[in-house]
Amino acid sequence: MNRRGRLRAGAAALLFLSALASCTEVDNRLGESLIPDDQQMKIKVDTVYGIDTYLAKTDSFPSERLSYMYLGSAVDPVFGRTAASASSQYVLSYYSSSYDDGDIFGTAPVFDSLVLLFTLDSSYLGDTTKTQKFNVYELVNDLDDSVYYSNFDQSTVLGDQPLFDFELTGVPTSQRRVRLEGPAVAEFARKLMDTTGGAYTSDSLFYDRFKGFGFVPDPSSPEDACVYRIGYSSMEMMLYLHNYIDESATTRRDTVSVYYSFANGSTIYNNNSVSTIRHDYTETSMEHINDTLSGSPVAQLGYVQSLGGVSTYVRFTDRFVDELLAKVEEPYNSMVINRADLVWEIDDPTAGIFDRAPQRLGSYAGYSVSFPGIPDYNYLYESSASITLQYGGNLNRTHGNYATDISSFLQKLVNSPSEAPRTMMLGPAYDELYDFKQVVLKTGVSDPPLRVILTYTLIK
Repeated sequence: MNRRGRLRAGAAALLFLSALASCTEVDNRLGESLIPDDQQMKIKVDTVYGIDTYLAKTDSFPSERLSYMYLGSAVDPVFGRTAASASSQYVLSYYSSSYDDGDIFGTAPVFDSLVLLFTLDSSYLGDTTKTQKFNVYELVNDLDDSVYYSNFDQSTVLGDQPLFDFELTGVPTSQRRVRLEGPAVAEFARKLMDTTGGAYTSDSLFYDRFKGFGFVPDPSSPEDACVYRIGYSSMEMMLYLHNYIDESATTRRDTVSVYYSFANGSTIYNNNSVSTIRHDYTETSMEHINDTLSGSPVAQLGYVQSLGGVSTYVRFTDRFVDELLAKVEEPYNSMVINRADLVWEIDDPTAGIFDRAPQRLGSYAGYSVSFPGIPDYNYLYESSASITLQYGGNLNRTHGNYATDISSFLQKLVNSPSEAPRTMMLGPAYDELYDFKQVVLKTGVSDPPLRVILTYTLIK
């Protein structure tokens, strides 16, 4: 190629590169004039402070017809003592006999043995190496109320003397079989075999005669032991007896096994039951906890405990509301909250603390009876629709915190600052209210302080 040709080729190449470069430029103003002034928006991220917390306790924690019986006593250096006892009905389940003639006990029944069967749940609270003794009483009054709470006074339904007792230690994984022995047991068995009055013809007549059992830790047992969970669905009492061909009881006819169920979660077996659960915060930092929140000091730390224990009352102060509303500044006149993470730092983020902590925190409009959630924490809808709420609230082990998205709660506050709620209750997630969970959280006076990380859109 001669010199003139090379010059022409070079010029063409430069022209091509120039055109290519011009194609990569972006005109950010394109279409800007087409957006009406009143539709222009701005997205921002800010952090808002000014949240006070208080400690609270409830006396309206439902404890009837739970899946588990809670039994025992445990002591925690932070959360104090938890003590649990239980009262439960039982009813005839079925019986096994070689003769299907409709007569449960037959002629001249003779008591052989009585056995209580139950299985311990793998979840527990406290020290399982210590042995506890439990007394079992016959109930003398009915468990016929529709609602019972964890502060139920069990002494109002217990008989004067224990019927039998048993001991527990460790966490046995197999079914426990406790043989009931003693003169009182033999007399009780004879009462079970007495069919006069039609006790076995209907559940109501059965409950009229057999009110149920009360399970109570013996006063001699150590307080710093363990609280167990025993599943009602697998809890049974078995009565073994022999019957005879005539009243002389000389020729044995059959050996009969009669089963009584404590189950309470089906239409077939719907025994009433109630757990009495008490929390004692003596000699802890929560010793003077009370229900008069307006007169309580702001909590230095937040506490969350399952089984109707301490919870944290959250109040968004005037400072918080003022800072939130001040985010709307000229030339914008309204705000839409896209996300509002209320960040709860764990006070001592270690592996042991994580294991005992709730796997999720719940934010409630009220912390008793039906536990209504705030708008963001509609756990009933989440469960029924099989979805995952934007609320979050799950334990983040990496960062040692929980982040609860309360954008709907705060949007109501933005839209109507004088009327919208400014308080909520913090506790375990609804499905962990009856588990053994506890955690200590940092608050608005901690370092770093409790805060809301806010993502929002300003609109003209």
